[in-house]
Amino acid sequence: MELSLDIIYDSEPEQAAAHVLTYFRQEFAKPFPPPKSLSREEKNLMEQIDAAFDGVTLEDGIGLMTTQLLDMYAPREVCAAVAPCEERSDWRRITPAMIRACWDALNFTDPKGYRFLLPAWLTLDLRGQLGDFDALDYLPLLPENCGIYESQAVLLNDRQLEAVINFIEYRQREDCSP
Repeated sequence: MELSLDIIYDSEPEQAAAHVLTYFRQEFAKPFPPPKSLSREEKNLMEQIDAAFDGVTLEDGIGLMTTQLLDMYAPREVCAAVAPCEERSDWRRITPAMIRACWDALNFTDPKGYRFLLPAWLTLDLRGQLGDFDALDYLPLLPENCGIYESQAVLLNDRQLEAVINFIEYRQREDCSP
């Protein structure tokens, strides 16, 4: 099943939302690669990320499915109808299949959504489960991303920023090693 733009734009919001939710349920159910074995450093970094983002919820932020709809310029009413069905309470429930279906979410979310979604990207990257996607592409502290994600990262506290910095330093070492 494809996500039909015709249904999104030409149907009542409730019908369009039902179509969108069916599409995402199908996409989210697709298999994904198992996690790779983690080094001690990766395990420590995972623990740091987990502790730094423990208890973070989406609150009234923009979630995964809604970001995809925003990217498609879906009507506000359709986005509003889908929003209550978003994962809101535990970023650890975000799977590689969910990220694959909404891979550009960090570009279309707001600061609350960024704070909620970011640890999923980081931990799944460490586990080797992001496939072709690279968590470094969505981080505000890299020169090549300068000016892009700072406004979304404003809600990150010191512990969270430290975890992000440690992730960046780790990945830069790993990417430069033979």
